[in-house]
Amino acid sequence: MSGLRFSSFNEALGEPEHDANSALTELDKGLRSNRVGEQCEAIVRFPRLFEKYPFPILINSSFLKLADVFRVGNNFLRLWVLRVCQQSEKHLDKILNVDEFVRRIFSVIHSNDPVARSLTLQTLGSIAGVIPERQQVHHSIRRSLDSHDSVEVEAAIYAAMQFAAQSKSFALGMCDKISDMIRGIATPAHMKLLLIPILQHMHHDTSTAAMVRKVCTDLLAKYPAKDFVITTLNTLTKLAAATLVDIPSQVELLLHYLMNDNRWSVKKASLLGLHQMAKVGPHLWPAQCVTEAIRVARTSAHQGVVSYTLDIFIVLTQSSVICKEYAESDSELMQLCQETCYSSNSMVSAKSVKIITHMVNYCFEEGLPISDVEEHISTVESLLLLQVSCKDNEIGDYVLKIVLQCAITLCRVHRPLAHRYVDLIATQIAHVSGKHLRILCEALGGIAGLEPRALEPYTPEILSKITQTTSESVYEERVPTMVMLCTLIFQTVPPSQWIGIHQTAIDSALEQTDLWAHYKIARAAARYGNFEVAANIWSNLKGKVSSEHLHFWLTALVHISQAEATLSSKGTLLDRLSSSLTYYHKCIAALRAGSSPTNTLAFQCEYSTLRCELLQCFLQLVSCCHSLCFAPPPAIAVAIVNNTRDELQRCGHVTNQLRKCAKEFKTCGDMYWKLYQSAFDADPVSLTNIQIMQHVCMLMAHSIDSSAQLNYQGDEPALNLSSQDVSLESQIMLEVCKNASLLTKHLDPTLKNVVSHQHIECLMAQVEVFIRSPLCLPRYFFQVLQSTSVKLAVSPQPRVSGEWITVTSGSQLAVKVEGVIQHGSKPGLFRCVEKVIVTLNTQPTAKANVNEKIPETMLNLTQTVVPHRDFFSAQFLVSLGPGSVQATVTVGASVVDQTGVAWQTGPKSTLTLKQHEDPISRAH
Repeated sequence: MSGLRFSSFNEALGEPEHDANSALTELDKGLRSNRVGEQCEAIVRFPRLFEKYPFPILINSSFLKLADVFRVGNNFLRLWVLRVCQQSEKHLDKILNVDEFVRRIFSVIHSNDPVARSLTLQTLGSIAGVIPERQQVHHSIRRSLDSHDSVEVEAAIYAAMQFAAQSKSFALGMCDKISDMIRGIATPAHMKLLLIPILQHMHHDTSTAAMVRKVCTDLLAKYPAKDFVITTLNTLTKLAAATLVDIPSQVELLLHYLMNDNRWSVKKASLLGLHQMAKVGPHLWPAQCVTEAIRVARTSAHQGVVSYTLDIFIVLTQSSVICKEYAESDSELMQLCQETCYSSNSMVSAKSVKIITHMVNYCFEEGLPISDVEEHISTVESLLLLQVSCKDNEIGDYVLKIVLQCAITLCRVHRPLAHRYVDLIATQIAHVSGKHLRILCEALGGIAGLEPRALEPYTPEILSKITQTTSESVYEERVPTMVMLCTLIFQTVPPSQWIGIHQTAIDSALEQTDLWAHYKIARAAARYGNFEVAANIWSNLKGKVSSEHLHFWLTALVHISQAEATLSSKGTLLDRLSSSLTYYHKCIAALRAGSSPTNTLAFQCEYSTLRCELLQCFLQLVSCCHSLCFAPPPAIAVAIVNNTRDELQRCGHVTNQLRKCAKEFKTCGDMYWKLYQSAFDADPVSLTNIQIMQHVCMLMAHSIDSSAQLNYQGDEPALNLSSQDVSLESQIMLEVCKNASLLTKHLDPTLKNVVSHQHIECLMAQVEVFIRSPLCLPRYFFQVLQSTSVKLAVSPQPRVSGEWITVTSGSQLAVKVEGVIQHGSKPGLFRCVEKVIVTLNTQPTAKANVNEKIPETMLNLTQTVVPHRDFFSAQFLVSLGPGSVQATVTVGASVVDQTGVAWQTGPKSTLTLKQHEDPISRAH
C-alpha cells in the first residue's frame, strides 16, 4: 500500500525461497532429466533466475550448462536455449568462460541438419555483443549466406544484422557481399527485403556510410515497388540518424517521396522518417525543408498527411532554433496552426494547439514579445470548450487531455494565466459528468497546485458537485472523480477554515466510494495538512485490512495524524508539544511493527523520527524560554562574565540553554540533510519538502543564535528553489517560513548583548507559527513512483555465517565487490544511476577478555565505477598492518546520478577478519 515491491523469482514460480546455489541445483536436475518437457521447463526458468541472482559466477555456470544442452540436445531444446539468450542479453557480458561457451555452441554449426545450423547461427547472433570479433563466426555467416537452404540463409541474415551492429570489421567486410546479393538477380525478392536493413549498421566508417547510401539510393530507382521503397527509406533514415552528417540530405529525400509519390504507405513511411529526423537533429534541418514541410501540410487534402506533419512540428518546436525562426504570428508555421486549429478533425486541432503552446512557452521563457498572444490563448480556450461539449469517447477524451495539458503548461510558464483558466474550467464542471468531469478535475488540481487559493471562488460549486446525486455515472468513473473533487477541497480550504459544510461533503463522498478510495481521500488530506479528516478516515480503515502489516501501517497513519492535529488544537505550547510527541512515539513503534522484508518503511520511519526530533527541539526551546522568568541570574554572574569575557552570561542560566537548543536544531537540520541524501527515488516535490524542513531547523538555529550569541554576525539562511518546481504543499510550508522570519524584523535593534523578554517572546512566537502551521506529508511517504536498489555480493565469504576470515600475517587479502542495480516498473523516472562509489573501511577490534590497546590502523579505500547494464564490480587489497589481530571490514556503496549529485543509498556489507601471527616473528 505504501510503495512498490519487486516480484521475486520464486514468487513468480510459486516456489519457496531458495538461495542462488539451491535454485541453480534444482534447475540443473531438470536439465539432466530424460523427459523433454522437464528439460524445457528448466530452460525457460533461467531468465528469471538471472534477474533474481544477476552475478557472474552463477550466470557463467548457467550458460555453460545451457550450452551443453544446446550441443547434445535436439532442435526443440536448442530453440528454447536461443530464446533464453535473446531474453538475457544484458547478462551475457557476465559470462566468464566465453571461449568455452562459444565452443560448445559453435560445434553444432558442422551438423548436417540445416535447421540445427540455422539455430546455431541465430544463437551466435544473439550473443554477438560478447563475441563481436570472432573470425570463425564471421566466416560461418558468410558461408551460410551462400547456402541453398532458405532457412539457413534467413538465419545467416539475422546473424549478419546482429554482428554488423557490433563489429566494425564485420560490417566493412560484409558491405560488398551484402551489396552484391541485393543487386544480384539470383537473390529472391523477399530475401533482398531482409538484406537491405543490414545496411543501416554500416556507419562505422565515413566512406562506408557514403557508399552504402549510394547503394540504397540506386535501389530506390531500380526497385520502385512499395515494399522496396519503404524498406530502403527506413534503412536510410536509421543510417542518417547514426551518422548525423546525412540528416539534411535524408530530410530532402524523404520530402521528395512525400510530395511526389502518391502511395499512402510510402507517404506514411516518409512522414515517420521525418519524425525520426526531427527527434535526432532538429537543428540540422535545412530552412527550405522546414518551409516545404509546412507547405505540404497546408496544401494537402489528405488528413493523414496533415496530422503526421503536425506531429513532426510538435517535435521540431521543442527546439529553440525552430521556435526562434517561426515565433512571429505571420510566419508560415503559425499560419498553418491557425488554419488547422479549428479543423473538423479534433486530433488535428489538438496538435495545432500543442504547437502554438510550444511557441508561446518559448517566448514567455525567453522574455520575447508575443504578437497576438491573446488570440493564441483564446484558441486553447475555444478548443477546450468545444471538447467539453462533445460526447464521451476515446478520441475526445484524449484530445481534451492534450488541450488541458497545454493550458497547465501555459499556466506553469506564465502564472497570471492560472486564474483565467481556472475560471474557464471550473464553470464547466457543473455541466459535465463521467470521464470529462474527472479529466477537468485533474486539470483543476494541476493548476491549483501552481497557484494557491486559485480555486477559492469556486468552492461552493465543487461542494455541490460532491453532494449532488451521481447515479447517472458509472461506478468506475464516479470513484476516481470523487477522490479528485475531495482533493480539490483539501487544496482550496486550509485546516484553519474547515467547517461543517466541508466535512459534510467529504462524508457524502465517503458514502459513495469504496475503501481504497477512502484511503486515497485520507492520503490527499494528509498531503495538504488536514489531519483531523485523515485521522477519522484511517481510524475506520485500520480494522478492515487483510494483513497485520497493513493494520500497523494504518495505525501509524492514525497516530501521525493525531499528533499533527494536536499541535493546532487548544492548550498551552508545552501541553500540545508533549501530547504530539507521545503520538509520534506510538507512530514510530507502529511503523517498525508494520515493516516487512519486501517493504521496510525505512523512509517513513526516518521521516517520522526526524519530525519527532524537531518537535523535541521545539519543546526544549519552550522550556528554556520559560526558565528566563523562574531562573534568575546567579549571584556570581558578574564573576562569570569577567572570567569568560562573555557579556551574555550576565543573563544567567538561559544563555547556555539557548545555545544548547541552537546546537540541537543544527543537528536536527543535519539529520534532515542525511535523509535527503538517502532519498534517491523520491520525487522532486518530496525532496523539496525535506529541504524546507531542514530550512526550518536552520532558521530556528539562526534566530536563537541571534539572541544568545555575543555579537552574532551570521546571515539568515536562504532557501533557493526554482519557482517552476514549487508545488502547492511546498508553497504552504514556505509561506510559514516567511512569516516566522518576518517576526525577527520587529526586534528592537538597541537590545544587543542581552537576552531580553522581547527576544524570548519572538522565539516563542516563531515556535507557535511553526507548530500551528500544517505539515504537508510528502508524496514519497505514501508512494514510491521510482524504485532503485543496489545489491552487493562481497567475496571472500566465510564457510559458515558468523565465522572469521583468516588472513596470514604480512599478506594482503583481495576483496572483490560485485553489485547489481535493480529497478522497479519505471526506471529513471526522476533520476538514474550514472556511477557507483564503492567504499571499504577497516576497523581494528580487540580480542575478547584481553586488555590490550586497539591499534589505530584504520584503512579507508574508495573506488568509483561505472555500471554496465546495471552491473558493476570493484576490487580492493586489505592489509591489517602490524599489531592488528582482529578487524571488521565494512563495504558500502553510494550512487551518483546523471547531474553528478552523490546519494547515500547504501547498502553495506560486513566481514570479520582474523590475522594469524607468524610463529617465527613471535619467537623473536
